[in-house]
Amino acid sequence: MTVVRVNPESVRAYGTDAQAKFEAIRADLVALVNEVTEVRYFGPNAVEFKTRAGQLAADFANKVNADLGAVADAIRTSTTNIASSLGGVPITIQVNGTPIAPPAVESVDFVDVDTSALESLTTNVDSHFVAINEAFDAHLQRLMGTDWSGNAREQAVASVQNFTNSAKAKSTEAQTSLNNFIRNQVQSVITADK
Repeated sequence: MTVVRVNPESVRAYGTDAQAKFEAIRADLVALVNEVTEVRYFGPNAVEFKTRAGQLAADFANKVNADLGAVADAIRTSTTNIASSLGGVPITIQVNGTPIAPPAVESVDFVDVDTSALESLTTNVDSHFVAINEAFDAHLQRLMGTDWSGNAREQAVASVQNFTNSAKAKSTEAQTSLNNFIRNQVQSVITADK
């Protein structure tokens, strides 16, 4: 026997919180992409570096953004089914599906490298990944804490758990790749200046 119970206010509060978390994740993704392309580093090598770093960050951002859309659809489907059967309003989470593109990299006729800005870029990148992962975890915890029971809830939680695990794995991979790329560039700049 399955007990189905839904507290509409709890589910609505979850929806409001999920919307805020998804918007915060997107804001961090956009900031990450912009930050790697706007670091103080100018010259021919800088254009190549910023373009590649921006693309690495944008590729990750767009994968996560697509996953956020899939999670929003799964939540909408689960809550629509419950609302249709038991009454209430389905939860709709709006995800901005616009692709996140790196800004154009400025090409200049001089070389200007602030190695401390390049070195601190990894710390800044790390802070964005930490914020994104924390939002994934908080979203899952909020869903698990809703006053909602039954098979639809279990399916929604399982779907979001899978998404969260997958997104965090992508996050770790992208963070490592981006930071290695930045560290290699810093080392190249320092080596060239000897």
